[in-house]
Formats: sequence, C-alpha cells, structure tokens
Amino acid sequence: MIAKEWMTGFFEKEFGKTPRCFRSPGRINLIGEHTDYNEGFVLPAGIDLFCNIAINPSDNDGCTLIAYDLGEKVTFTDCPDGQAATFWPNYIIGVKMAFRKRGFDLPHFNAVIRSEIPVGAGLSSSAALESVFAFAFNEIFNCGLSSLELTKIAQESENDFIGLQCGIMDMFASIHAKKDKSIRLDCRSLEYEYIPLDLGNNKLLLFDTAVKHELASSEYNTRRLECKEAVNTLKSLGHQVNSLRDVSLELLYASKEKIDPTYYQRAKHVVEENKRLHDFSDAVATNNWVLAGQLLYASHNSLKNDYEVSCDELNLLVETVKDMDGVWGARMMGGGFGGCTLNLVEADKIDNIVEKVNKAYSTVYGFEPKHYIAGTSDGAAEF
Repeated sequence: MIAKEWMTGFFEKEFGKTPRCFRSPGRINLIGEHTDYNEGFVLPAGIDLFCNIAINPSDNDGCTLIAYDLGEKVTFTDCPDGQAATFWPNYIIGVKMAFRKRGFDLPHFNAVIRSEIPVGAGLSSSAALESVFAFAFNEIFNCGLSSLELTKIAQESENDFIGLQCGIMDMFASIHAKKDKSIRLDCRSLEYEYIPLDLGNNKLLLFDTAVKHELASSEYNTRRLECKEAVNTLKSLGHQVNSLRDVSLELLYASKEKIDPTYYQRAKHVVEENKRLHDFSDAVATNNWVLAGQLLYASHNSLKNDYEVSCDELNLLVETVKDMDGVWGARMMGGGFGGCTLNLVEADKIDNIVEKVNKAYSTVYGFEPKHYIAGTSDGAAEF
C-alpha cells in the first residue's frame, strides 16, 4: 500500500503545495462474467491493490497529470474535449467530460497517479483510475454527487469517451466495495447486497498470464452486439424480453433451433452464468467448497466454449490446477483474452500450488506467471 507521506511529498516537490490524497481499489469478480451489460447479476469485491492519486486545484491556466509508474507527464493548457494523443489521460478527461454533462465545468487541477494494480491483469485498473478521479473531483470541487452517480460517471468515461462498451460492475465495485464482503449486484435495478466473504481456511489466489491479446476490446464490443441480436431474435419470435436477464433457461433451450448458433452460444453463457452466480453464493454461505469449485470450473468452460473469450494462456492455468491437491476450483476472470485466473484454494497448500503452476507455465511460455493472494478492501476514499 502506497503511503500518504510518499504521495504528499512527491506532489509537493512537483507543484509546491500540499495535495489531498485519494485511492480506489481494483476488483475481483468471484463469478458472473459478461453478465453486467446484459442486465444480469455479478459478485465482485474490492481488492487490496489501489490506484492512488494526489490532487489539488491548479494555480495555472491548465492541468498537469503525472503517471509516476509510467514516468510520464502530460500538460494541457485546457483539458481537451477530444481524446489526447497519449492514451492514459483519456480516462481522466472522460471523467471530466461526464461531470460537464451534469453541469459541472471543473476548474483546472494537477494530479500525481501511482497505481499498485497491474495493467491488463483483469483487475480493472482503468475502472479504478476513473473511479478515484470521479470521487476526488466530487470531494475537492464540492459537487455533492452520490456514490451511484459517481459510478455512472466513471462508466460513461469508459463507454462514451474511451469507446469500450463495458457494464457498470467494475466501477461499482471500485466505489462501493467493503472489506471482507462481496457485492451481489443486480445490474438492471442497481440494487445490491453485501455478502460476507468468509472463506474459512481458503484463499483467493490469482495467477496472471501477463498477456493481453489485441482483440480484447474489439471482441468485447462484438459480444455485446451478439447478445443484443439474441434478444432481438427472441423478440421477433413473440417473447417479451428486453435483455438476456429476462430469458429463462427453459425458453432459451426451447428456442435453440430458431437462433443463430453463435448468438445462441453467447446467450447460453449469460443465462447459465446468472444461475451459477446464485448457486455459488449459496455454496459459499454454507461452506460447500466442492460445489463452489465446480461452479468456477463450469464458468470457465462456458467462457471458453460458449462465449469464446478465453485464450491458450488462461486455459493452461485452469487445466494445470484441475484436480490438484488444495484447489477447489478455478476460472478465467475479467473481459478475457488474457489477464488473471481466479483460484479458490486451501491456504496451507498455496506454496505447492504456486510451484507446480510456475513449472507448467514456464515450460510452455518461458516465464513464471505472477501470482497474488487477493485480500478484500473498502472502496474509493480519501486517505
């Protein structure tokens, strides 16, 4: 965890004044992948890796942003309406534009960014960046917006400015997270419930493929369109559905021959994944780790075969731990085509699991995957 003293000292050296410091966590999603933009359910939790910023209004006619981890500094005489040539500031500019749509033409500001969240690991580093700036703007410029509105602002930056048509889960988790709890979020109504995350003698172990294939963003948007086409087909058949959330397993299975095979596969994953999420919640609540693990494996197989967003690296990590002593279950996590696998494991077996996975992965790809033990955390806050 980055200390406030470091953030403050670095900012003061750069800008000559004392900043306010904010952080927002990355997230894991226990189960419920690609269901959020289909108005389904998700089960995320904030993790103890943060995007940290030091920020204050600027005394000059412009904004200066410093990405410490990248060793880059970007200065604007005015924060632009269009995308910047250097890509990472666009997440922040997008948040500023979303505030403007709500009638807040924010003053100039300076900020230092230092993140602990690995980029491309499926832990929502971009959502944490958007969320922490939305939270900080609201605080330092006294906008008075609710946590839900800040969540929507962060999502708008991703959807409308960056151009990735993601759902609301990542930003919601980054802002609303609570330590030792997961969030069962209804992505249609945005009603949510905090679920105690008592894993007993188990831990959540992440393995990072260290890859992010080029087609991740384009295929993400394609999947969203494919799900929409599945809904449109069901509507044309006379069914009263507005999203895949409205589709029962019985209706989907009965309609298989009337839906384009690709669209059917996408819909099948989403509808079944919503059911898996509720079953997983019940399994964790009753300490049924065998069932919880089976559901994680089923989720991965569905993402691999029906939704087709996995990749060789992710599949190798999941196959390697299957039937390994101390592993209850595993699956790919996040949008796909790279990033991390989520593994539910017995705490006292972690060293042995890591050793075996490192050997298997390095044999094929020539390097050992990074791994993290995911602890939980609170959401966006000043520190």
